[in-house]
Amino acid sequence: MLAALLACAAVLGDRPLDKIVLNDGARLEGRVVLEAPDKIVLRVGTRDRVLLRKDVKSAETRLSSWHEAMERWRTLEKDDPVKIADLAVFARRMGLNEEARVFALRSIASDPDNAVAREILGHERKDKGWFAKEDGRRWAWAERVKRSAEYGQAWELETTHWKLRTNLPLAEATTAILDLEGVYDAFMTVIAPEVGAYHLSEPLLAQIHADRQSFPEAGGSRGYYDRDARVLFVNAEGGLDRGLMVHEAQHQVLAAASVLAPGARGEISPWLEEGLAEYFRVTLKGPAGRLKYDPDAIDTVAIRSQVHAQRTYELNRVLTFDSSDFLSTSHQDLKYAQSYTLVHFLLHADGERWRGRFFDFLRGAWQGQGSSTDLEKALGAKSEAIQKAWTTWVTARAK
Repeated sequence: MLAALLACAAVLGDRPLDKIVLNDGARLEGRVVLEAPDKIVLRVGTRDRVLLRKDVKSAETRLSSWHEAMERWRTLEKDDPVKIADLAVFARRMGLNEEARVFALRSIASDPDNAVAREILGHERKDKGWFAKEDGRRWAWAERVKRSAEYGQAWELETTHWKLRTNLPLAEATTAILDLEGVYDAFMTVIAPEVGAYHLSEPLLAQIHADRQSFPEAGGSRGYYDRDARVLFVNAEGGLDRGLMVHEAQHQVLAAASVLAPGARGEISPWLEEGLAEYFRVTLKGPAGRLKYDPDAIDTVAIRSQVHAQRTYELNRVLTFDSSDFLSTSHQDLKYAQSYTLVHFLLHADGERWRGRFFDFLRGAWQGQGSSTDLEKALGAKSEAIQKAWTTWVTARAK
């Protein structure tokens, strides 16, 4: 039955197109980049078509399948290889061939003889063990696993929104890409609906290097997002810094959804970019591979850093930070801390008094109106009043 299921999966390349049927009988195919209660946005080539829900008879979309698969993954009680293999079957049935492979690989990382996972992967059992076909060559699986420690033979994993190359051990590699999906999901849940950002139609690129020999150094950082290359780089020698990965991946998602999106205008201010990256680093929690957004999480270290600093930066200075300010070693931690607390304050402080107006500001920033004057206008307050409320809130959190 499983073999028949895999054989009947309709694909175009590796990714089936989304299928929309309208009430008038018209059948459309493309990539859905927005599913809202009142509308669907279907991307065909470079053209986006807005379809009102009332005109849609049925919709088979990757986004819906992805949401369901990720929710099933997050709610698994533990890393049970049998249940993970079952999830791989579900993902494949829903047209999520990339997630199916990731789940199957994760299953065999702890249960090498899981037959369901091996069949999904197309592996064959011989007298000498399991064998896999890759790049037109048949590998003994034990040899493939051994060679994956070399970056030239690294794992290449893919999900709906990421393509990851890494020479981490297989279980850690699958954990990393599933955590990256968690980063993407959080942004698309918390920020994207408020600013009108669409889902990405192409996956983001990431590299996680298990050793420094293959890691492309950049200013001594263990992780960074290269906007020109549009690639996330992380050095995981000595262990993957999950918080660092989340922070830099959030830079990548933010850029892809804003300044690099089709028809984008303007630039996201550095304080806002770093503040959001730190905000999601703090609020994304959970077991390995299952990051979940927790709006109640707060960085008490950043709070204390700001409160106990001999001299903090005034609001007007924070709003004019440029990228080089965050690269400078002078009071670097304080700059990150204040950018983070400002974002957290605007989203949650005073019974979320500022939240709606902060989203008004974000919508403007997406259109190139992200200056300090724009912030004052959106919040309906002068910088002095914002400064006072922010400082009072941060001080109270440090007690």
